[in-house]
Amino acid sequence: MQITTRKANEVLVVDMIGSLDTTTSGDAYDEMVKIAKSGEPKVLVNLKGVDYISSAGLRAILTASKLLKTARGEMRLCEANDVVREVLETSGFHSLLRLHDTELDAHIAFRGM
Repeated sequence: MQITTRKANEVLVVDMIGSLDTTTSGDAYDEMVKIAKSGEPKVLVNLKGVDYISSAGLRAILTASKLLKTARGEMRLCEANDVVREVLETSGFHSLLRLHDTELDAHIAFRGM
């Protein structure tokens, strides 16, 4: 799992590449918590490069999202492929975090905050 960040339109974009599963979730968890505690109020996780996500991977993202909400921030997700989207929807995750089809859609939604 590769996690990189970049700033775009006052939003911290987190690009993930690879599988987010039990093998990679520990490091992903640590990185996502660090990002959540960075003080950035708007975080967008781009899942375009994620080919698989397990419950352990979901937990890493959810924990970071909760930390952001506590700090009055918000996390959104975008560009999940069909497999990842199905996992998010089946687990009920889409009701906890907003999932946007494209990164542009997410940026537009963040402007409305």
